[in-house]
Amino acid sequence: SARTERLLAWCKENEDARIKLFSDSAKDAKEQGRKKKQSGTSRDTFYSQVAQAVFSNDEDPEVQRLFKEDPKAFIKPVSTCFGTLKKKYNEFNKELKQSGAGKTYAELQEDPTMKSLINTKLEKFPWWPELHGWWRTNPAFNHAFSTADTGQDFAAAALEHFAISKQP
Repeated sequence: SARTERLLAWCKENEDARIKLFSDSAKDAKEQGRKKKQSGTSRDTFYSQVAQAVFSNDEDPEVQRLFKEDPKAFIKPVSTCFGTLKKKYNEFNKELKQSGAGKTYAELQEDPTMKSLINTKLEKFPWWPELHGWWRTNPAFNHAFSTADTGQDFAAAALEHFAISKQP
């Protein structure tokens, strides 16, 4: 919908706020050579900013009027929308199974089978590529990633944690 497009446009335009809002991934921060960003600002403050971007110039004059009268009433719908996007994003990822959970959109497009599956699913959820760019390595948003990262060796990590060497 146009409102979802405006919500995502705000997220693109406000990268620092978006990173804080989505609980910055330690892995992303490390890969990008920066410190993890944590927010001292409440989520409701960010949701209020998003609501301003989404509803102040809504195509429905009645929504504009309601927003002007009580902008705080729109914080909960924005929060709910993020929750719905997260749910649909994870449903999309379940279809990709573990082979696609941590890969970038570009990497997934290189596999013809995966590309076909994604393109079919994008008809119903066109915001997945954008969300995947933000959430693919963040286990708070991508529930498949933390268990599907092919580069992880949980056994080796456990052995290292307990200072036990691997036997050949």
